[in-house]
Amino acid sequence: MICYNIHLKNRIIGLWIAISSLCFLSACQNVNEPRYLIHEFRSVDLTVPSRGISVPATFVYPISSTAEAFPLIVMAHGHAGTRHEAGGFTRVAEGLAARGIASIRMDFPGCGDSSEPFTHNNLTNMLKDIQASRNFAVAQPQINENRVGLLGFSMGGRLVLMLASENKSYKIIATWAPAGSNGADAEYGLMGGYAGYESLKSQAVSRGFAPVTTSWGRDLQLGLQWFTDIEKSTPLDSIARFKGPILVLYGDLDDVVVPRISEQVIAAAADSVEVVRHVIKGAGHGLGLFNGNTAATDEAVNTTVDFFSQRLNINR
Repeated sequence: MICYNIHLKNRIIGLWIAISSLCFLSACQNVNEPRYLIHEFRSVDLTVPSRGISVPATFVYPISSTAEAFPLIVMAHGHAGTRHEAGGFTRVAEGLAARGIASIRMDFPGCGDSSEPFTHNNLTNMLKDIQASRNFAVAQPQINENRVGLLGFSMGGRLVLMLASENKSYKIIATWAPAGSNGADAEYGLMGGYAGYESLKSQAVSRGFAPVTTSWGRDLQLGLQWFTDIEKSTPLDSIARFKGPILVLYGDLDDVVVPRISEQVIAAAADSVEVVRHVIKGAGHGLGLFNGNTAATDEAVNTTVDFFSQRLNINR
């Protein structure tokens, strides 16, 4: 028997969130738009066992008086971000829950409430933490394990693309500005181009890590495995084998994961039953989350909630 170290932060969220931010009530909808049942929901902070450590996570699920089992979205944050993504992922999770979709999101090594150093932050560990969080959530009685999707932002987008065809339980994917090129191409912009990347990798080879200061001023230490994992990863090959619906959302002013990379993901998803491209005009890589562009953030959140809700056969 696996014992989970769960720290409850039970909070029944008022319906005003769903009404004010996502305009779910029929009075706010056009006559041709779907009319969703509105659910109260609970958000629980907990830890999930993975790789022999405890991974901080937040599980948000609708409350029902019946034995109804809800779909699940597993959410992966960006490079050096947190599971809340400046409130953006929190808003998506609460918007989904109000429409009857559960979610779980976790802090990757060295991020948010993680107790690990950032040198443990690499694709191998993050993929394991995503899967461990998924496994925890689908073991809960209120979750339908056959209706599971993924949401990833930036590096998290790369991770969910890698999982797209590796785990058949994932039926639907949304990405925000996915760092989705094969190999290290998508990372060059963060590190001063190819030469800057190679210089940092050389430091990681000689010292075991490379010091990096992000464009938003955070000092990090990238372990050698971060570089080797990135270089051997092939997210475009993975998404090319995925059959389910995909949303690729990005800002037209993104200078970190440039639009060309998001468009590569769209082009690669040739076997998907549906590929939705959504470009937010005037938005950079952060989609308004970090610079006060609330209109861009609202558009990203609402588009994502709508995308999942309209395709997961939610009660209406």
